[in-house]
Amino acid sequence: MLMPDITPSELRNHSSRILSRVERGERFTVVRGNTPTAEVIPAQGRAYRTRAEVAAAVATLPTVDAEELRADLEVAVDGDVVFDD
Repeated sequence: MLMPDITPSELRNHSSRILSRVERGERFTVVRGNTPTAEVIPAQGRAYRTRAEVAAAVATLPTVDAEELRADLEVAVDGDVVFDD
């Protein structure tokens, strides 16, 4: 993804406008002279998910047929898998 170059002066003079664009997902490279010096990128979101978010995500997963999965695994690994029943 190509990041537009901005100078430190542009960042200082237009920080509010630039940060609004960053909040919408844009990224910028701060260039001093001809040298890329820094990147202005969106902050990372939180690394955790609530129980409700996990439950909602799991609810959208397809169901797994255990026998079909076992048969597919047998084919994929030439029957070398031992299942404890």
